[in-house]
Amino acid sequence: MKDASPTVAIDAFPDSALRRRESSAIACIDVMLATTTLVSAVAGGRRAFLAAGGEDMGTLRGRFPEAILAGELEGSVNGEFVVPDGPCTLARMPADRRPLLLVSAPGTTLIVNAVEGGGAVFLACFRNLSATAAALASHNRVALLAAGCREEFSCEDQMAAAWIAERLLSLGFEAEDRITADLVRRWAGIAPALAGWGNSAAELRRRGRGEEVDYVITHVDDVDRAFLCEGREVLLAGGPVGAGASPGGRRRTGRMDE
Repeated sequence: MKDASPTVAIDAFPDSALRRRESSAIACIDVMLATTTLVSAVAGGRRAFLAAGGEDMGTLRGRFPEAILAGELEGSVNGEFVVPDGPCTLARMPADRRPLLLVSAPGTTLIVNAVEGGGAVFLACFRNLSATAAALASHNRVALLAAGCREEFSCEDQMAAAWIAERLLSLGFEAEDRITADLVRRWAGIAPALAGWGNSAAELRRRGRGEEVDYVITHVDDVDRAFLCEGREVLLAGGPVGAGASPGGRRRTGRMDE
């Protein structure tokens, strides 16, 4: 009897992690900006932690009082957060050994929900599409979960999930449902720059943070490592998959600190 093919499914919003707990591996995606921030921090050599909310954040701040608190939290004290999320913000931070502590819903909420399910949880964004797909390829039931934005399955998260799924399908995976198959077809061959026209990008530009949008859409598959979340810390997973060309993006350099 022929063994069943491994499967991949795409789902969205923080509660999707609760529905997908039977998956052997989950990749959480919040391109603008939680997973891009966390991947960029660890790729650049900084320890990174994440929290879903105030209680979670307080526990981690007690363990790491020197941590740089980034992101935002509804109801937080004015000035409590040192910097917003985003890779450009990270690039301006002093090159010191202080860890990053990110609170950025719904992205960090999704990741915490996934971690509490007990399986392998990876973080993905435009920067590490191929490396994430390579890490997921050894699992037999993969879920690609998007954080979404304001109850919308944002276009940039759809893109990242579809492009990772497309790589897995080329390795012999099967789409678990019609939604996954349709998303892969919809976004195949689409330029990453299209994400700059989405609602998440528009909101960031409205807040004067257009540089973060520009960074996201011009840094595609330039990090050759996968990233795991264990507990509340983001860690490098496995070895590099090598440099190469990314569909619609710039050529990968293999460097992780850009």
